[in-house]
Amino acid sequence: MKFKVLRSQFIEGLKSVQNIVAGKGSLPILQNVMIEGKGNSIKLTTTDLDISIKSEVECEVMEEGTTTLPVKLLFTSVTKAAEGDIVVECDAKERATIKAGSARFRLQGMPSSEFPSIPEDGEAYMYTIPQVTIREMLRKTAYAASQDDTRRTLKGVLMSFKDEKLTMVATDGRRLALVENELEFPKAAEKDIVLPSKAVAELQRSLTAEGEVSIMVKKSQICFSFEKVQIYSKLMDDTYPNYRQVIPKECAEQISIDRQLLLNALDRASVMTMDEAHSTKLIFEGNRLTVTSAASDIGEAKDEVPIKYAGEKIEIMFNPTYVMDPLKAIDDDEVTIGLNNGHSPAVIKCSIMFLYVLMPLRIN
Repeated sequence: MKFKVLRSQFIEGLKSVQNIVAGKGSLPILQNVMIEGKGNSIKLTTTDLDISIKSEVECEVMEEGTTTLPVKLLFTSVTKAAEGDIVVECDAKERATIKAGSARFRLQGMPSSEFPSIPEDGEAYMYTIPQVTIREMLRKTAYAASQDDTRRTLKGVLMSFKDEKLTMVATDGRRLALVENELEFPKAAEKDIVLPSKAVAELQRSLTAEGEVSIMVKKSQICFSFEKVQIYSKLMDDTYPNYRQVIPKECAEQISIDRQLLLNALDRASVMTMDEAHSTKLIFEGNRLTVTSAASDIGEAKDEVPIKYAGEKIEIMFNPTYVMDPLKAIDDDEVTIGLNNGHSPAVIKCSIMFLYVLMPLRIN
């Protein structure tokens, strides 16, 4: 195999795939990128067996063929080269010579026959949606997913294609983030899937604000195709918990508040929170919210925010990070906080189809 490619385009292609490699101690082939040269482009593929990613780069293919090369070393070599054309030539023993101006690099590859293939498994359901929509839906939910390895299902993000809407949900058992977006698809394509955390992270890294993404869902696999990139991921076979039952049916008190002012007050108060007591008290009274935090033997912080509220005084305690996370993820100027009392879940809403449920901490 032999091809000539512009350095900047080769770098962009390798950037798209280099994050998806297995860790040390795994099969050596999983440290490599498979390069397929055919026609007027090369296709780059990496996998860790759970998730795979493909990227296509236009170039001049002088000799068609396929090989695999260590992706991290290849990427580093190409980035060290001067801008211009790079010629990559691979011999029958999988030895690659990389020529870039006056620089020469040699890498030992492995046969492409050892590289795992991406499985095909049955009928596919297709959906098309703007890239920016998927990216923003993940931004508004993924932070609420569990980080606990013992709660495997909750580490993923639920994607529910139902009732002409795509609903995304993430929860760790203490909080829940939900966002919906209208989407046309046939009744037969209604489906719930759980997207693993690796796929979520790669999508957040790869999706852009332009163009559409095609989503193909099969029995145990999902593929996201956009521009010249395809991301394949295994789906989690666990059933996602019934998240609807933790969303309060109604909240007696509705409080309107400036999102940025609340975020700033929480940020200032959180200075006094400690790992062993990561909590902030919110006191809603009259048209004022008082935010306080205290650390024993260290100090305390207090701030006030104007609100629209005429109900009874409510005191409630939260992990401040858990309140700030959704405020950072949405862009509305104003949010509504729904409360019943100081020991029931709070619901944060804004103008988009978004809601966030948060369990309070116990006040001593």
